[in-house]
Order: sequence, then C-alpha cells, then structure tokens
Amino acid sequence: MTSPRERDIEGYLLAQCRAHGFLCLKFVSPARAGVPDRIVVAPRGTMFVEVKRPGGQLRKLQQRTHAKLRRHGAEVHVVDDKPSVDAFIAHLLKTPPINAEHQG
Repeated sequence: MTSPRERDIEGYLLAQCRAHGFLCLKFVSPARAGVPDRIVVAPRGTMFVEVKRPGGQLRKLQQRTHAKLRRHGAEVHVVDDKPSVDAFIAHLLKTPPINAEHQG
C-alpha cells in the first residue's frame, strides 16, 4: 500500500472543512512563491493551511513566508496526514468564535 499523496491530504482537508461548514479556499499568489496552499474561513477566524505529503518538509521559502505571516498576526498550520487534518479541525471546533460577545 502506498502512502497518501499531497493531493489526497488536501482533498481530505477540503472534505472535512465542507463537512463542518467551513470555507476552504485554494490560495494562489502568482507574484509571491511560498504562500500556504489553503485559506480556511471558520467561525474561529481565517487561517492559512500548508498541505504536505506525509512526512514532507517545508521548503526554506515556505518557512520564511510562514514566519512573515505569523509576525503579522496570521495563524498558519501545516498538515501532512489525516490525523493532522483531524487535529486542525478539532482546533477550529473547540476554539470560541473570534467575534463572540458575552450575552446576558
């Protein structure tokens, strides 16, 4: 049995986001290489997701781009297998919405 490819992991991420009502948009920036693969929009907020094949490593440019995004306040996640996608989804589900206000 072969290990899943990056597109298999990306497809699983997309399916899980859709199943939970989150937007999972493909992110392509022609003028800037190294950007994450997906933008996920959920009640928790908007975050970037880099998809890798199982055990795949970030390229140096991706590392620098992710660091820059984080310095500017963005949340960036890397997923490389189904359990890491499941953990990302669990993170989105357990965190209260960013615009939640106390009602009472």
